[in-house]
Amino acid sequence: MNGCSLCPRACGADRLHSAGVCGVPWKIKIGRACRHIWEEPPVSGTRGSGTIFFAGCPLKCAYCQNYALSRGEGREISVRQLADIFRLLEDSGAHNINLVTAAHYAYAVLQAAEIYRPSVPVVFNCGGYESVETLELLKDLVDIWLPDYKYALRSPAEKYSRAPGYPETALKALQYMRLIAPEDIFDKDGVMQKGMIVRHLVLPGNLQNTFAVLENTAKYLGKDTYFSLMGQYYPAGRAKDFPELSRPLKPLEYKLAVARAEKLGMENTFIQYSGKDEKSYTPVFDGTVTGGIYGAKC
Repeated sequence: MNGCSLCPRACGADRLHSAGVCGVPWKIKIGRACRHIWEEPPVSGTRGSGTIFFAGCPLKCAYCQNYALSRGEGREISVRQLADIFRLLEDSGAHNINLVTAAHYAYAVLQAAEIYRPSVPVVFNCGGYESVETLELLKDLVDIWLPDYKYALRSPAEKYSRAPGYPETALKALQYMRLIAPEDIFDKDGVMQKGMIVRHLVLPGNLQNTFAVLENTAKYLGKDTYFSLMGQYYPAGRAKDFPELSRPLKPLEYKLAVARAEKLGMENTFIQYSGKDEKSYTPVFDGTVTGGIYGAKC
């Protein structure tokens, strides 16, 4: 298919012959597939989330913790191999099939699901910078929406991700996700079956952006929205090009973010800050495909 418009960049690339702004052609590339236990508790559960990390990304976040993968490095696989990975992860006991940064492979994902449709929930794990038209394509496959809400302010979106239109684009996408998944449903063990969890990584030196994200979430998505307030930032990628991003997050910064969520009455917020080096939570993207749990002989 020519003239790609799957993401908001709408770069029009002929991805049959070259990469788009996302950094990849139509051919599927992945960095890893395994059961991952470092997602939010309702996603990871006790057996892990069957996670497929796709290569490429329409965003260009300077601090990306999956930097090389997001720029297009990865192992090539076929649509049938992707379907086989769905089956492998499900058979291994994963609670769900977790598609990480998959929008630019939307057609391939749908083709794989025609070969093997998972009987466990499908998670769409994304950066929030999504086209509503692409979400519409995927809505009958996806059960759980797991978007980032990186920026509510234009300045950091432009500075760190070259996406000045991110705030309005992401909010529109998140509102659409909430519209098509209005109810959060959990099984008897507290593992999500349908619904939405919004994520936000608190960036050092950018509390005003975090406050704006929290305020918009409460106002436009609802105070009862399941919200993951992530404090596991560490300098990665090109973060050291920006003095404010070249250090870990301070405990006080995270405490102030939590306080703002509490003040807004956001009752379903996951608190995630350990104060440790969070690099250990990021998988090694060497193309491994396994049904094992990452970090446990995976």
